[in-house]
Amino acid sequence: MNTDWNDLIQRYIAGHTTAEETHRLEAALKADDALADLYLRHMELDVALEASAASAEVTRELLTAPIAPETRHDSVWLTWRPLTAAAAGLVIGLFSASLVWAISTPRSTAEKLLSLQNGSFEVNQLDRGFPRQTGLWSGDESAITEDGKLRFISPGSDSSDPSARAIACDVFQLVDLRPLRHTLGPTGDSVLELSADFLDIRLNAKPSVTFFCQLYLFKGDPGSLHQTWPESIPEALASGSAQVTPLGSDAKGTRQLTARCLVPPEADFAVIQIAARPNLRPANLDGLSADNVNLTLKTSPELPIRIVQR
Repeated sequence: MNTDWNDLIQRYIAGHTTAEETHRLEAALKADDALADLYLRHMELDVALEASAASAEVTRELLTAPIAPETRHDSVWLTWRPLTAAAAGLVIGLFSASLVWAISTPRSTAEKLLSLQNGSFEVNQLDRGFPRQTGLWSGDESAITEDGKLRFISPGSDSSDPSARAIACDVFQLVDLRPLRHTLGPTGDSVLELSADFLDIRLNAKPSVTFFCQLYLFKGDPGSLHQTWPESIPEALASGSAQVTPLGSDAKGTRQLTARCLVPPEADFAVIQIAARPNLRPANLDGLSADNVNLTLKTSPELPIRIVQR
């Protein structure tokens, strides 16, 4: 039987597998280290493990470290961050025969944020330059088409330095995150996910173009960021980025990009950025567009985690 392990792991994480599928996955993970590594990578993407916890080898060394005889007790409670321990829960049961992991399957929740305005470009409202207020698309020369797409037209320089070299056609939106604080976990384990579709319908897909999907989280007043952008990027509390450079027969068509980052509890707003960068300049960007920009907040409940000596 051919098994799509990526699909099975995703459904297992979401709690949608049958008892037979769960048994098959757990049995395969016991025998296949590469599959266990794949499982951990999925957990990192879906519940935003910290990078150190996402390393399967490091995690195994931590979880299988022997317990000194003089410190053993009938039960030991761990103080790891809940998401890290949840992802490692299956692994400890697989790689340490002397321990039993008592944990329920984590179920994350995803909420599409309406605070991102006009993500499908149904409203023909677009400003030039870096935005000075939340909820409005603004950036380099571009246009919203009649069929509801953002059409990239020409690269532009940054508004804080008009003499700088124009490399990419960037479009931004500021998103207020403060109303979400009641839904964020106190330990910064929530994940903000930005996705967008990019389309290339040029007759001649040369020169190549790189599409970008990026988000940056800041503390402070979003209305003043235009004064220091992009020099203020290193001050971001968190960031995420995704990019693709379609080549050859894959150059034309639609590509979806997804960028993710952890949400610090003190984050006040996000900078959403989508861009098209020609890799040979000057270049005409006619035929390049973006659509279906979505911002999603993923959260997971804190779970009780317990290790009991067998």
